[in-house]
Amino acid sequence: MSEDNQAEEIETSAPEPKPEPLFTLDLGANGGVLAPTSYAEIKSWIETELTFWGWVSRYSHRTSEGDPGYRLQLGLQMLRQAQQHLVDAEKNKSDANKVEENQKNLAAEKSNQERCQSRIREAYVGGKFPHSSTSAAKRIQQLQASSDDISAFMYAAVYLQPVNAQNSIYGQPLSGWRGLVEGLVDRYDLIGEVSDGRQQAAEASFEQLRNKAEQFVSEKSQACDALHRDYAGLTDSVRQEAERQVTEFGESHTRWQAEFDQLKAKHQQDMEKLRKTFEEEMGLRAPALYWKDKQKTHGTWSNVWGAVSFLGIVGAASGLGFQIHDLLKNTPANTAPETWRLAVLALVAVFTVWGVRLIVRLFLSHQHLYTDAQERITMVQTYLSLMEGEHLASRKDRQLILQALFRPASDGLVKDEGVPFSLAEVITRQGKP
Repeated sequence: MSEDNQAEEIETSAPEPKPEPLFTLDLGANGGVLAPTSYAEIKSWIETELTFWGWVSRYSHRTSEGDPGYRLQLGLQMLRQAQQHLVDAEKNKSDANKVEENQKNLAAEKSNQERCQSRIREAYVGGKFPHSSTSAAKRIQQLQASSDDISAFMYAAVYLQPVNAQNSIYGQPLSGWRGLVEGLVDRYDLIGEVSDGRQQAAEASFEQLRNKAEQFVSEKSQACDALHRDYAGLTDSVRQEAERQVTEFGESHTRWQAEFDQLKAKHQQDMEKLRKTFEEEMGLRAPALYWKDKQKTHGTWSNVWGAVSFLGIVGAASGLGFQIHDLLKNTPANTAPETWRLAVLALVAVFTVWGVRLIVRLFLSHQHLYTDAQERITMVQTYLSLMEGEHLASRKDRQLILQALFRPASDGLVKDEGVPFSLAEVITRQGKP
């Protein structure tokens, strides 16, 4: 059986509890406690009483206080009034569910309920009107059935006090006297033993009580069995749910433990990689700062010497041009310049070119060293990024990068980057390999 079907069976097997009673009225030995939980229940109770005492309405004799049938008719009249109040209360309840002014109708319903309760109390408690289940009511019913209404009325007159004997006894037929005598004998136990009629009435009353008790016990037994089944179903459902939750918790705990172990291992690996990366970064921080400073220094001097080189080249060209122009201007026409003047001009030109060449070499050196420092900084940053992204798992790859990163730095002078050789340098280099 599935859990849904089991839950549905549990919900439908248990009886619904009764609502709170409309009112509670203790009739004592004359009917017990009346506590109807619905209008249908109290209507059934009143209709049962009216059916039992229906023969009283056929009596159309005197209806004065002293008449033997007056008390029974008065009790029957109160029952009918209670029934009418009950109908009015039920109508008030129905109207309260339809109209907006339900508070007024609810108050009227409550008032009619109290009136119904009051009429029943006046009949059964104040007027001693016998309840249909009592032995006195059964005895009255026996006399009415075996004799006539007058006999039953006179028997009831003994129990329904006060009775004006002067107006009720005289002039009654013989059956009335029979009912009066039997009522006195039963009430005051004049013969010392229980009469047959009284015993039969008690047996009938007891039989009715037994039937009600059996019905009550049967209903309660069914309710108790339903509650027991309900409890067993709930117990089994709770047990199954507990087992299911234990199983699920165990599976979840195993799964969570495996996931936790995986996360823990991954975390440890990440922390180890982070530690290595941090150590690598800390190890490369000083070189990176060093090369950043070198890059900045060489960049500054490269700009300075570049500007000086440009100005030197322009100045040297201008100065040499001016000296050559001055030499040719001071030389007479169709004559060669003086030798010493040419020698001095050549010497000045050699030293000028040599100085400009030195300045250019300084500019090229700083420019080369600036580029080298920039490349090393880029290599450091790339190396750290590759380390963090696990792209340098091989020790060989890391060694290659570190060798390139920490290679010896040159002076930045490249032979091809220099100025062309001067005449004096060509002369001085003759014979050298």
